[in-house]
Formats: sequence, C-alpha cells, structure tokens
Amino acid sequence: MSRILAIAWKDLRSTMRNAPALAMMLVAPLALAALLGFAFGGGQSFSISATKVAVTNADTGASVAAGTAENAGGVIVGVLKSPDLKDVITVSDKSSAAEARKSVDDGKTAAAVIIPAGLSRAIFGSGSTAPATAVELYENPTQQIGGAITESIVGQALLGFNGARAAALAAAGLATANGDGARAGKLAQEAAAKYMQGGGAAAGVSVTQRAPRLPGRQSTKDVGVTGTILAGMMIFFMFFGANNVARTIIDEDRAGTLPRLFTTPTPRQTILGGKFSSVFVTVLVQAVILLVAGRFIFGIDWGRLDAVAALTLVAAAVASGLALLVISLVRTPAQAGAIGAGVYLVLALLGGNFTGSAAAGGTYANVQKLTPNGWLLQGWDAVMRGGGLGDIGLNLLVPLGFAVVFFAVAVLRFRKRYA
Repeated sequence: MSRILAIAWKDLRSTMRNAPALAMMLVAPLALAALLGFAFGGGQSFSISATKVAVTNADTGASVAAGTAENAGGVIVGVLKSPDLKDVITVSDKSSAAEARKSVDDGKTAAAVIIPAGLSRAIFGSGSTAPATAVELYENPTQQIGGAITESIVGQALLGFNGARAAALAAAGLATANGDGARAGKLAQEAAAKYMQGGGAAAGVSVTQRAPRLPGRQSTKDVGVTGTILAGMMIFFMFFGANNVARTIIDEDRAGTLPRLFTTPTPRQTILGGKFSSVFVTVLVQAVILLVAGRFIFGIDWGRLDAVAALTLVAAAVASGLALLVISLVRTPAQAGAIGAGVYLVLALLGGNFTGSAAAGGTYANVQKLTPNGWLLQGWDAVMRGGGLGDIGLNLLVPLGFAVVFFAVAVLRFRKRYA
C-alpha cells in the first residue's frame, strides 16, 4: 500500500506543476459556469427583463346609476401598473395614440396599449344598445415575448369587462321580462358596475403555486442557473482532468521510465494501482475545489453533505475509470487526446452536461440514462433541490456500475499490454 501511495503522490505532484492542466481542470469550468450563469439571469432561476409598454387612455368613463361613474380604461391602466406585475412589465403613459405607436416604432417599448374613448360606455351602457369598441394592442414584431405578455394581461382584463357586459345584458333582460322597461337601463348599469367592483369572474378565486416533491423530501428548493451549469461543467472537466493524469502512463511508457519500473521488485499491479489511484485522487480533489469555489464565489447551495459527498466520490470513480479505459485503448498521447476528447464530448452531449443539472423530459430524459454522467446530473438536480441519499439511490448505483465496468476492462487491457 505504501508503494501505491508513493507512486500516486509522484503523479499528483507532477500534475500540480502543470499550469495548463490546472487551468483546464479548475479555471475553465468556473469561468464557463459564471459566463453562462450571468447570461441567463445570474445566480437565480432564469428570468427575462421587464417588458416596456406604452399606454394611452382616451376613455372618459361612463355615468352609472346612483350618481357614480366608472372608467374601464383606468381599470386596464391600473392592472398594467399593478405592483404584482412590476417585475414583468414597465408602463409609461403617453398623451396620444400616435405617441404610443411611435414609441414602439422607435424601439423604446415592446408594445403599446391604446384604450379608445368609448370603452366605458360600451361596457356600462344600457343593454344591447351599448356600442361595441376595441382596445388596440400595437406590438413590435421583433419582441414577441413582450407582446405576448402584454396581450395576455390586457386579455385577462377584457375577459372581466365582457363578463360585466354580460351581467348588464342579463339584468336588462330580467327587467324587461318583468314589464319594467324603464328600469332596464338603470339595472344594467348597476349590474355591470357591481360586477367589476366585486372582482368580476375572478372574485374568490386564487392561484396557488406548487412544485412536485421527491419521496421523503420536506421542501423543494429553487436551483440557481449558475449552480445548474457548474454541476454539468464540473463533471465534464473531471473527464478531461482524469484523462490528463492517466495519459502519463503512455508518456512514461514512451519515455522508457515505465518499463524500467517494471524491472524493479515492485509488482506490476502495484505500479498500475498507484497510477490508477493518482487519477482518482486528482479528479476527487478537482471536484472538491470546484464545489468549495462554487459555494463561496457564487453562493451555490449544493445540498446535504452526505448526498454531495456520495455523488462526488461516484463522479470521480466514473471519470477515473473512463479515462483509464480510453488510455488502455490507445498507443500515443495524440491518440489519447483526440479519442478522449471525442468520447467525452459525445457523452456530454448525450448526458446533458452543457445544459447542467436541469431536469429533462421526453425522449432526451431516456437518452440521458444511457450515460453515467446523465444519471449523475439528475442526481445533482435532486440533491440541490433538497433531496437526500434516499432520493438518489439509482443515480449513485448506475454510474458506479459504469465505473466498475470501465475499471475492469482497463485493468484487463493493461495486463495484456504489459504482460
């Protein structure tokens, strides 16, 4: 055991002196995670900037029974300026429809909401005699998301107005049916006003947001974009880190130092065991450094310590086993670099390393399960959302099975090569 550790320590010191290798192992994943995370909303979940909307309200309101007045246009403006929507839209008032349209044409706003003068009369008018009208939504076709958001908000407000109009028509119809035509208009206006003041069809109805929970989980945490991406980048660059260390086997073989080691009394399995250990320890240290850096630089909450430790150990085993398998199949450092990069890139694309630990669905979720890194990423997603060891059993066992197969094939290949 002491000889295995001595050989592993020698390789570790050699790796630590290799500045380009250290940059690839540590700096690159952190830099990529930071750049992509900031591009997609920083450390929190994905978000988009508030949509800029221009509003002009030409509605003068309508007189309702009992001396009250209602302004439907003002209701729409109030909805758009609601504090609950401040992170979604930013509203600017315009004095005319032409000015509102011009702000869209100049690219200053994504959409313009133009409220006509007769909107209140159309809603609170007397039954079927009330004039029809329309709210104009003037959109920038290049900003489809902003236009869709504005259309949805205005559309919901108009649904309430249509309900008010229906209430007015119903009240007028009942009054007329009872032979009291004089009261029909008055009842229609009062019904429409009460309907709107009471919250319309949405009165008494609320929306509760929930998220699915894993078995035994008490809560579901939101996973920030940077943490999601860094988990994928960490595993991806662990593959390359393991490959850089494992490639020293070929370098020493070509330099003649490995054959000379085989002539010493030290058994060959001990020498190869030291080489294998150095690969595993290197990527394990790499993962720990990235986890610590992610925690203190980006504030990433990786989850429960026991689950994080288990995923890290299994990921190091997978990266080490795969690197040794690749090295056992090639003869030159150039082959190791080219073939290894190709294998790691394909696995990363199939496993979802470039999209991070975000849970996938459909066919792609099944494709992910064909790769060890795909299982690991799904495990990271569960742990960062609050899961524990009981939630990621398969996400540990399946990649560990891949690692055992990789190690076994690599050992057989090395025994055959250095028999």
